[in-house]
Amino acid sequence: MKNSVFALGKTSGALLSIVLAGAASAQSAEDFELGTITVTGTGLPTEVFDSPASVTVIDEEDIKKIPPKSVASLLKGVPGVRVTESGIERISIRGEASQRVAILIDGQRISDHTTYGTPVLIAPTEIERIEVVRGPSSVVSGNRAIGGVVNIITKRGADKPVEVTLSGGYLGENEGYRAATSIAGTVGNFDYRVGLSKSDLNDRVTPNGPLVPSGGEDREINAFAGYRFGNHYVGVRAQDFDLAADVYTGTPAFAIDLPERDLRKYSAFYEGENLTPWMSMLKVDAYTQTIDRLFRSQLTVAPGVGSVSTSDDEQKTSGFRATANLEFAEGHRTVVGLEYENDSMISDKSSTSTFGPPTTTTRYSDATIETYSLFAQHEVSFSDATTGTFGLRYYNVDSTLDQYLVNGVDQGQRSNSDDRLLGSIGLVHELSDSTVVRANISQGYTYPSLSQLFLTSVGAGGTVIGNPDLKPETATNYEIGARIDRGNLVLDAALFYTDSNDYITSINVAPRTSVYQNVNKARSYGFELAAEFDPGWANGIRPYANLAYVSREFTFANGYSTKDSGTPNWAGDLGVRGDWNLSSVGGTWDAFVRGETSATQRNSSGAVANETAGWATLNLRGTVDLTDNVSMSVELGNLFDKSYQSLGQIEGAGRNASVFLTAKF
Repeated sequence: MKNSVFALGKTSGALLSIVLAGAASAQSAEDFELGTITVTGTGLPTEVFDSPASVTVIDEEDIKKIPPKSVASLLKGVPGVRVTESGIERISIRGEASQRVAILIDGQRISDHTTYGTPVLIAPTEIERIEVVRGPSSVVSGNRAIGGVVNIITKRGADKPVEVTLSGGYLGENEGYRAATSIAGTVGNFDYRVGLSKSDLNDRVTPNGPLVPSGGEDREINAFAGYRFGNHYVGVRAQDFDLAADVYTGTPAFAIDLPERDLRKYSAFYEGENLTPWMSMLKVDAYTQTIDRLFRSQLTVAPGVGSVSTSDDEQKTSGFRATANLEFAEGHRTVVGLEYENDSMISDKSSTSTFGPPTTTTRYSDATIETYSLFAQHEVSFSDATTGTFGLRYYNVDSTLDQYLVNGVDQGQRSNSDDRLLGSIGLVHELSDSTVVRANISQGYTYPSLSQLFLTSVGAGGTVIGNPDLKPETATNYEIGARIDRGNLVLDAALFYTDSNDYITSINVAPRTSVYQNVNKARSYGFELAAEFDPGWANGIRPYANLAYVSREFTFANGYSTKDSGTPNWAGDLGVRGDWNLSSVGGTWDAFVRGETSATQRNSSGAVANETAGWATLNLRGTVDLTDNVSMSVELGNLFDKSYQSLGQIEGAGRNASVFLTAKF
């Protein structure tokens, strides 16, 4: 299976040859577009085709073709993006762990201080589009952007006074459901939206039986109101999101429960267009959010012998951001910005051990990270064919442990700070109206979490102690790429190399006790391809590929280096899609193979810690436009019921079917 099931390298090369040989007279490709405007890559409104960064935009049309199990499920087809499905879903980009990927909602960061990484705390039914930047992007997008950025833009009003949307369906991977409803509209200068979404997912069903427990549920209530007067627009948004999940560990002796990962968020914004001849846009927004997290773990090695740990955390984040788009001269565009974030966490932890005489330890902490940053990105047109971008961001970060009690005894205060200047430079050259080449150098930055800096965490794996002397993790990315948009042929390809340093990991200092230190580093290089070709066949049948090759060399504290870092070399989708019509009913269809090659992970001594075989699944997806107002999305997953598992994740779902209906009135 490892060598023959998913020979992605040879297959992708053959498909690319076919794509590049296509005739230019066929119909235009519809599902993969490079003309979408995005701001996440450069901070300036730029078409994907002209962006120096590796950017993918998933718009509302793309979203409605996929039964919305979760936001993460919408990202699985993006080259270089992998979804971690152990408990709460998280996002990995270019092999970087999810704690090094910035997750933004409307440009505002979701805070996280765990070692597991940032979850995506929003319902998929309320999303207008998702912008994904692959590779370090901290100059534009801020902290935790070593791997990349996922910016989720939410829906606002509608084009008519009242638009009611009802949606719901069965999600076969977990034999569960999602249902949602919203009311939106525009009345005069006022627009609004109110929405409700709920999902209930049972245990994952695999070819080898259900994984018990592995289910979860979420519920979201959201509201938006905006008012436009002249070239000014103001708005407010509220979000109430509850998430709970069961974590499958594979052994009854070890149980993890995540009954609470809830988000309460309130935000307000102002947008002013063309306020002066030299200012095309001014944006100001502010937000406050609270994330409540409850975590429980239990290890039982014999009757009455084991450990129980709980962590009840409250994360409060308030932020402010102001950006201005300036155009002082023809051929020059600049965005300048100021951001402030106050990120605090109160953590109440308890651990009980019965390995010897029963002992219980309580830990209470109150800690804060305060961040100021200034950034600017300038775009200059050197000629009609060549555009350059230059960016800088200055960080000033202060963190403090205001209170730390162990069994009620004060342990004193601690602090950490950092000043940092990051840069980026990009170049886009137009070879023709349909072809561009691009290059960029960009830096990434991840400041340590409060847990890594100050807290002591106890679990089945032992005790991990924070280190107030930690430095931020950093990365520099070098990238070249090309884009083609010839109507019948759309292609976006990139080669990259990333040098990452000062990775934070826990180092053993005593039996079952470790301390966080900046000791590891990684060197990554790879290739990403998204391509679609329309040969002009009936019903718009189009082959396509979304592929990524990543090679990561990981270096441990003891100097040992290995390319067996747990990342599969090849991963992605190969497929064919098209349109269909039957009498007065029509829609789209998509048949694709999704998979990845084998992966091995070695520890610092060179021993194999984990490995998985390569795998591939055959899947079929489609839409049905039942009426002008009612549509349906259908997905048949893992048609051959193959047993498979990605490294570090739970076993994949077996043969399954999902059906989701949406009606707008």
